[in-house]
Amino acid sequence: MLTREFRKLWVGQAISAVGSAVTILALPLTAAVTLGATPAQMGVLTAVGWLPYLLFALFAGAWSDRLPRKPILVATDLAHAAVLATIPLAAFAGMLRIEHVLAVAFVAGSMTVLFRSAYGPFIPVLVGRDALVEANAKLAITDSVARVAGPSLGGLLVQLITAPLAILVDALSFVVSAIAVASVRVKETPPPRAARRSIWSEIAEGMRVLLANPFTRSVTVIGLLFNAAITVGDAVFILYLTRGLGLDGALIGVIYMVGGLASVAGATLVQRTTARFGLGPSMVGSILLFTLAGVLVLAASGPPVVATSYLAARGAIVSFCAAVFNVTSSSVWQGAIPDRLLGRVGGASQVIGLGFIPISALAGGWLGEHVGLWNTLALSVGGQFVAFLYVAVSPLRRIRTTADLTGLTDATLPERHLT
Repeated sequence: MLTREFRKLWVGQAISAVGSAVTILALPLTAAVTLGATPAQMGVLTAVGWLPYLLFALFAGAWSDRLPRKPILVATDLAHAAVLATIPLAAFAGMLRIEHVLAVAFVAGSMTVLFRSAYGPFIPVLVGRDALVEANAKLAITDSVARVAGPSLGGLLVQLITAPLAILVDALSFVVSAIAVASVRVKETPPPRAARRSIWSEIAEGMRVLLANPFTRSVTVIGLLFNAAITVGDAVFILYLTRGLGLDGALIGVIYMVGGLASVAGATLVQRTTARFGLGPSMVGSILLFTLAGVLVLAASGPPVVATSYLAARGAIVSFCAAVFNVTSSSVWQGAIPDRLLGRVGGASQVIGLGFIPISALAGGWLGEHVGLWNTLALSVGGQFVAFLYVAVSPLRRIRTTADLTGLTDATLPERHLT
């Protein structure tokens, strides 16, 4: 049963997601178009945005298990708003430089790490484990709707007021999110200070629990393999669209908008999909289609409108499948790990699954300069096909419902995993 307090969080995240979808488009366009960034600089931009996962996720996860999570969510939203606002202010003053954009990407990424360390574990507190799939599906729907409205709005704003100024919308959305989270009434019971061990012991516990559970371990390895392969291409994707295919901000916005529409469909249908096929088969099938869709990026060519149609089709398939996978994997995660361990186990997973993205981004930027943009994208797609081989044989395919995940509870965890 989804509570009124969950709906407050839901509304705040919906608004924030629209703003973030604007920045997903506007920030790389600020670097590529406004500041004329090179492929290597675009790789660095992607890398610094993800570097905080490698540096801070372990500590953030363990830290969030020690404290009430609501204040963490509010503080990181406000900090996120403040740092993003510096880009339109600097642009308005004529002082914006690529170094500034890189610094903002790093700080904003750090705030995202802190937010996510508390956000995932906060949801079971609001809705309970029986409603996890429903809650995650609704959050995914709003995120998908934001991916429709955000890029469309972002493309329009880029055309009307330039990419740097468009980022102001995202800054304001984080303020709204902070207000919404602050209004949530929830009683949290973090462990007493006397029960805490050293931060390193709690971090190690999170890593042990992650690796002991075959399902969360599989989700993490999938994240590692696919994020590494995808990021190689993402590092030069905007450059390929603007310089290789001649697309402008409006057409790029259309691509993202179509993907957002498909994502809405995926999030809307995920409960029916899992009811018919089960959680695990739905995850495996979505990853297969996601991988196959990468070929459409390589096939995109011709006049800008024709190339856009290829990329929009690819975006539709990828976004649909990503929505299905994200909802199912989040539900698997939250259902398999006890509440009191979700933060530290999530931090361990983020370090492994997301921490190597900066290296992949730098590799993608280097490849873009030395072997060409299209060839870099081809290597990215090839890497995704290799990664799917792991998915095809992973234990995830055996999961049908969250009831299959109840084997790892406080009662059955190895004793060394307990606080």
